[in-house]
Amino acid sequence: MAMANRRRGRSPPATASPSRDPVAAAPSLNFPPDLLRQIARRLTSLQEFFALRALCRAALPVTPSNLASQAPLLLVPDRATASHALLDIRRGFLRFRLTRSHLTGETADIHSLGCRVAVDLRDRCQLRVVHVLTGERTRLPSPPSPFAGLLLSDGLVVAWNHLNLQQCRLGNPKWRVTSIGDPYRFHDLILVNGTLYALVTPGYCLAVVNLSDTSDSVELEFLGGELDAKTIRHSSVFCLAECCGELILVTRPKPQYRSTFHVFRWQSGEQEWERITNLGGCTLFLANYRFAGCLGRSHQGIRGDCIYYTIPGLLRVHSLVDESVTEFIINYPIRKLPMEFCQSVWVFPSMC
Repeated sequence: MAMANRRRGRSPPATASPSRDPVAAAPSLNFPPDLLRQIARRLTSLQEFFALRALCRAALPVTPSNLASQAPLLLVPDRATASHALLDIRRGFLRFRLTRSHLTGETADIHSLGCRVAVDLRDRCQLRVVHVLTGERTRLPSPPSPFAGLLLSDGLVVAWNHLNLQQCRLGNPKWRVTSIGDPYRFHDLILVNGTLYALVTPGYCLAVVNLSDTSDSVELEFLGGELDAKTIRHSSVFCLAECCGELILVTRPKPQYRSTFHVFRWQSGEQEWERITNLGGCTLFLANYRFAGCLGRSHQGIRGDCIYYTIPGLLRVHSLVDESVTEFIINYPIRKLPMEFCQSVWVFPSMC
């Protein structure tokens, strides 16, 4: 990974401004649309993709298929601009910057939503959903209650905490709140193939959440899959995730047990979790021990059967094959905020 190593250091400043880019001065070229899309699908650099759009002066929409080969990016605070910068984990910081109007230096929590991020501006009581590559944004009032996680699917926004779900639709500022009944608590939620799953305590059992427009309480359909007492007692992380359309569970044993992540696949027929030791070549991405996204096989520069996860100051890569852990420290350019003082979130250009 070009962007990081195991020793602290500094990387060179961001590349030249767009006005000095030779692509900007080049004549336009007319490629057949099919050829243009084939070229775009093979590009592995976000800057190359936008340079191609500028060079051809043709319609090249920001779509999952056109950005299929793009690797995930890290969105990190940039003190120099009081905003945020995008970091390619293989190449370093991109010239692309988000403006103050999109993400600001105000007190905010940022949540990963594929190619979008949700910015909770607590001081303004405002929630912004921002498409990182296009700048398109939607403003909503903050959810009525503090939330631990945020999900987005087909325009439906679901914010959740241990006690309730809060939901609204983009363009509709009214939040609907439904509560979970005692003794249950939400530990984690995820949307897979249009179904909302919850990991519910006590017992860390799996349930389907049926969103209702009429009831004030959460309707749960328990599927079983309670974890055994030893796994619960020895683990400190329990995280629902998705891999190639399949529901999985990621756990992390407590440090004293000297082990890394364990991964389980949900077996709907047997209604139980099955321990697996590979992801079929796919790669999982976590931020602060919550699921952010999954990449399929053979992504250039990304290791398969691994879990990439961030904590303040570090990017770690855990191999499920040999249980090795590789740790990287991001080399910040001069005047930028040191990594250990910021939280980063994943952005997936291929999940627009």
